[in-house]
Amino acid sequence: MADAPTQTSPTVQQLPIPPGLVAEDVGWVNEALASSRSPATRRAYASQWRMFTAWTEARGLSSQPAEPSLVAAYLTERAGSGVSISTVHLSRAAIAASHLDANLDDPCAHPGVRRTMAGLSRMFGRPPLQATPLTSDVSAAIRATARRPRPLPSGRMESESTAERRGLVDIALVSVMRDALLRRSEASDLVWNDVERMADGTGRLTVRRSKTDQTSEGKVLYLSAASMAGMDAIRPAEPSHRHMSVFALSSSQIGRRIARSCEVAGFPGAYSGHSPRVGMAQDLAANGAELPALMEAGRWESPTMPARYTRSQAAERGAVAKYYNGR
Repeated sequence: MADAPTQTSPTVQQLPIPPGLVAEDVGWVNEALASSRSPATRRAYASQWRMFTAWTEARGLSSQPAEPSLVAAYLTERAGSGVSISTVHLSRAAIAASHLDANLDDPCAHPGVRRTMAGLSRMFGRPPLQATPLTSDVSAAIRATARRPRPLPSGRMESESTAERRGLVDIALVSVMRDALLRRSEASDLVWNDVERMADGTGRLTVRRSKTDQTSEGKVLYLSAASMAGMDAIRPAEPSHRHMSVFALSSSQIGRRIARSCEVAGFPGAYSGHSPRVGMAQDLAANGAELPALMEAGRWESPTMPARYTRSQAAERGAVAKYYNGR
């Protein structure tokens, strides 16, 4: 057995050592407690908690335990400062988590704080900006243009060989992210062992962990023959490649690569790493897929986001559209 963990997240409650157990036993439990939140969540909570403590210290007040009225005042000021309402909700969640981790009552559970948040959502809530959808037409244009040499930041042009290698990765990235409706983090985490070729030329992609699958149950997704061909074009020849990263790109790099590919293909706009997911959802809806099927394909736990992404396609299939199409 490996040595017992010696560090746990400072924002996650640790358990005391009761009689009959040794420190090693409790160390493993505390490591599991620390893992109950993803690293991204822990970082976000820590950042929001630092801002709250700085705000209270500037007023000579206590951040822990915090009075519900103090929390309500802070959240109201945050909303009024121009941050998004989703960031205000994140602030509330961080304050609640910090108190619970310290075995203190959660001030955010107070009815007054709950009503304050409801009011702020009404006052400052606005529809989130949606990434421009990377639809099948945009994907086809990327396939046609991705391997052309581009100017480098230095002003020089890419060599033909560099453009070919980069372009093949861009083509495979867009195709796979569309087929599997992948999030950026999911695409970044893929290794070759997650990709399986089927006898008919299609593929199966296993997403082992995602935003909505924190317990790593995994999900097997369909890849078209075209996507598998794109993967074959960038697959390394080394026997040990099975555990190598497929795209070798971070989440932020994926977003930039997709935006640039769309721009070069003649589709400027607010394209991002989320665009393939939105675009495929719209293409599926236009092809007749209903919300339950969209939720399954995109691994959404709630119908809210796929419904928002496919509002236009839903209108095209609505009662008024059917009325005019049938005349």
